[in-house]
Amino acid sequence: MEPEIIQFANSIGANEPSESDEAYSLYRSLFRERNYFRHPSGFLVIKISRSKKPFWGLAKEIMTVLNDHFPYNLILLKSASQGWVFNKEEVMHYIERRVWSLDGKGLQYKINMPLPDANMFFGPKGCLKILGIE
Repeated sequence: MEPEIIQFANSIGANEPSESDEAYSLYRSLFRERNYFRHPSGFLVIKISRSKKPFWGLAKEIMTVLNDHFPYNLILLKSASQGWVFNKEEVMHYIERRVWSLDGKGLQYKINMPLPDANMFFGPKGCLKILGIE
């Protein structure tokens, strides 16, 4: 897992289920990568881009499970302290309108700049404000 993702998740009070949690094995079977966290605002998907021209990918299979079964928020990080937050309805809107389209293999949604300023945050406090946790 990317250290910046863990650092950021910790800074906003998000965590993964403990291995001793009853649901841990189900959680791990669904989410093999460690970009998925529990948070007081609901389930979080946190991705980071290290590219000069930021972009992110979301696995279609996982997004289908999330959209069908869970409330969630998507956090796209440009650094450990700056990014964008999208709620489930916004994610579904961008996918349905093909603003975030599938790659050539049909496996990942591609997210490219520009992203809306209204969803942008600076620092953990800014993210928490958008998530409705102040």
